[in-house]
Amino acid sequence: MKLGFIGTGIITTSVVTGFCESGMENLQIVVSPRNKERAQMLHEKYPGIVSIAADNQEVVDRSDWVFAALLPKAAEDILKPLHIGPEKKFINLVATLSLKRIEEMFGPREILADVVSLSFAAIRFGPVVIYPDIPEVVDLMSHVGKPVPVDTPKQIAILRSTTGLMSAYYMLLTVIIQWCERNGLDEPSARAYITEFTGALSRKAATWDGDLEDLAREMTPGGLNWMALTHLEEKDAYTPWTEILGPILEKVIKE
Repeated sequence: MKLGFIGTGIITTSVVTGFCESGMENLQIVVSPRNKERAQMLHEKYPGIVSIAADNQEVVDRSDWVFAALLPKAAEDILKPLHIGPEKKFINLVATLSLKRIEEMFGPREILADVVSLSFAAIRFGPVVIYPDIPEVVDLMSHVGKPVPVDTPKQIAILRSTTGLMSAYYMLLTVIIQWCERNGLDEPSARAYITEFTGALSRKAATWDGDLEDLAREMTPGGLNWMALTHLEEKDAYTPWTEILGPILEKVIKE
């Protein structure tokens, strides 16, 4: 299994780490030298698996699977000069680069997929969105997370848009933990509880058979959850979370 990564940013670092930690046999990964510090770190951490190419064309030439993991503004300028033959399997991680545009640049190929993989790929959990639903791609990406295949470019754009809430969510955890500290709890204890608590809420929601709003309103009138939900609804505190998703979707929509 020969994987090549064009671009060596946060996502590449996470996905490469996940693959290296997966225990896959006969795995070889070549990364571009674009970010020298990250590339060198990956090579030093996994010297038997990860090597650094001299340039992006060498990444392509030494790989069966080519991953494009570049910033949207720079992606086309970096990719256009490359020769990526039809035998290469191409995984796109660039938010605003469509599969249609990739085919225009490099021609059709048997395996061409759009993938949303996030930083938690490094610890090999969390969703990995895949379009189209190609079994070989699903199998490969299952080593770094839970594959979530979708049927259309619009669907992957919708899910990709929701990833824009990651920082906002982490900030929500931050302010709750800071509130705990202001009220006399030490930060490690607050973080341990709040992160485990919110993780448990998500796990319960994932296994809930009914409407999630029913789960949200499964509470004692006048109780603690009633107080919090009523307050936030009166403040219209949920609207901004979805309000921003429209502009994000416009930014990432592809076809």
